Amino acid sequence: MGVRRMPFRGWVGRGLRTLLRELPWAHARMAAALGAREVEITVDGEVVAVESDGERVWLRDEPGAPSVTLRTTRREIVALAEAERSLVSSVLLGETVLRGRVDDLAAFHDGLLEFLRGAVRSPSFPGLMDAFRREVVSSDAEREAAS
Repeated sequence: MGVRRMPFRGWVGRGLRTLLRELPWAHARMAAALGAREVEITVDGEVVAVESDGERVWLRDEPGAPSVTLRTTRREIVALAEAERSLVSSVLLGETVLRGRVDDLAAFHDGLLEFLRGAVRSPSFPGLMDAFRREVVSSDAEREAAS
């Protein structure tokens, strides 16, 4: 019996909506840091496109022309969110692949930090993160049991 996982897009959408609802100032700071950019995030093969116009951040239906692409795993997302390692160390370890021009990568990094700064202040994020972490742990346990 497989673990029914929420699509990563669902988690990103929930996170963005929660930040906007609970801490609009944090959402605005994230948008300002990103500027007018699209980011394509691929997690365990699922592609999610996030766009900013410098004032707000939203999910796109389909990737367009991303300034930054990121490829990683759900397990690595948990490690980053729990500050087990930084984005830089994740890239250096080969757990995350980032592509883009230097200024776009710097803006993405700053936007991610603003998102995380807001997330740690949000009353709802601990519950969202716990549910995401449980999915990752359940998937890992199932894989181990199957091998």
